[in-house]
Amino acid sequence: MADSINSKLLAVQQTLKVEKGHYNEFGGFWSRSKEDILEAAKPICHEVGCTITCDDHVRMLENGWVYVVSTATLTDSDTGDSIERHGYARETEAKTKMDPSQITGSASSYAGKRALGNLFAIDDSTDADTGSEKPAPPANGPFIARCRSCGMRMQFFNPEQMAAYRCCPNPDYEVE
Repeated sequence: MADSINSKLLAVQQTLKVEKGHYNEFGGFWSRSKEDILEAAKPICHEVGCTITCDDHVRMLENGWVYVVSTATLTDSDTGDSIERHGYARETEAKTKMDPSQITGSASSYAGKRALGNLFAIDDSTDADTGSEKPAPPANGPFIARCRSCGMRMQFFNPEQMAAYRCCPNPDYEVE
């Protein structure tokens, strides 16, 4: 009996390691890219008999915000069975030194990274070698948090308010 798609996904999740190898001097953090994840995943997927794909589509919300929705799919090469996960990224209206196609490409890359992270259970928390922990929100009082999914900054007055607020389909807040 052949391994199920779930057992193949488990094998990939247990084996896949993708270091954060890109330093962002402006933001002062280390990150990994969609391309880094794909490059590390392809040989493991090949070993277990699967293919990995990422496809995008654009979604406009009623409020006018435009999101790139990326779907990462792991497909069993023998049976055709598949598992997919999604990632979202909001396009900004303008970004310094970027034309509209570059803005869409940037959102696509980030959404793909999120989709692949969701599929392969890649923890996007701070690595031990980055030297900094993700700050926790204070118990009370105003604080600013930025959503790493859509880029929106918001003032909150307590952690419960931050947890309940949905600026986008996949909020991921980081306290500034």
